[in-house]
Amino acid sequence: MNLTVTRAGFLTSIQDLGRIGHRQFGVSTGGALDLHAMRIANFLVGNDESAAGLEITQGNVRIRFEDERIISWCGGDYEVRVASYSISSGHSALVLAGDELSISGPQQGCRGWFAISGGIAVPPVLSSRSTDLRGNFGGLDGRALRDGDTLPLGKNPERTKV
Repeated sequence: MNLTVTRAGFLTSIQDLGRIGHRQFGVSTGGALDLHAMRIANFLVGNDESAAGLEITQGNVRIRFEDERIISWCGGDYEVRVASYSISSGHSALVLAGDELSISGPQQGCRGWFAISGGIAVPPVLSSRSTDLRGNFGGLDGRALRDGDTLPLGKNPERTKV
């Protein structure tokens, strides 16, 4: 299944733990800027801590879901809404097929981490799904996400069957 980014915001990218062991070849580790938030968000949806998710800078993001998933938000103090309810930082929620998530600008902080059960399943490059903006590789075509992008999702983990 997939999710669709209906509004990408200022800077939204696919990130994970980064590329370990490639610095001797001139490849930076990269990965999530807030590894702690990434690990917590992944834990809340039942993913392995290394699953790829979305790092969102300054909000103004909308995402539509094709199937039921568990999602979580960790990081900055943003207004995160699905249907008629809000999701606080450090919490998870169930989204249904057709639901749209909106993440508005932050009240505090500038960045947050969005995880989804199954993770973002773009092909790994040098053992990582992280976007390297400077090197133009990884993530989705080595770039920040754009309005209308469709992202493949991994299989829901057994412990988070919805």
